[in-house]
Amino acid sequence: MGTAVRSSGGGRKRNLPQNQKSKLTRIAPPDELMSDIAIRIWKTQSKILIERGVFDLEDAPLLLAYCNAFHLMVEAEKVIAKDGLTVSSEIGGEKKHPAVNVRNDSVSQLARLGSLLGLDPLSRIRMTSGKNDPDDEGNEFDEFD
Repeated sequence: MGTAVRSSGGGRKRNLPQNQKSKLTRIAPPDELMSDIAIRIWKTQSKILIERGVFDLEDAPLLLAYCNAFHLMVEAEKVIAKDGLTVSSEIGGEKKHPAVNVRNDSVSQLARLGSLLGLDPLSRIRMTSGKNDPDDEGNEFDEFD
């Protein structure tokens, strides 16, 4: 009975050890990053995640997408600052500038990917607090984790 296999519905997963370390100590920015801005974000965010002990090689594609989404958001904001929020439509009226949609999509991607990586405040609290949460009383199945 000493196995650590969990069946579906088998209670909460054990929380990660507080002193967990990533297998990585550093990871070079991949060539697929779209700009120097994306590279800077890669360097800062990968360092933060590695120091927290929550970043491994399999997380790199998520961080790559996060960094490129940040790049797209910044580029779209530059276009919006230069051109404004609207453009003239083919029929003569005003319509939302396409860069606004790019910016909004990028912000959504940043929120989604950041949450998966633990880069937003709620995910960070969830990842670091665990059983230290005084309101978490657990349940009767915790002994079976």
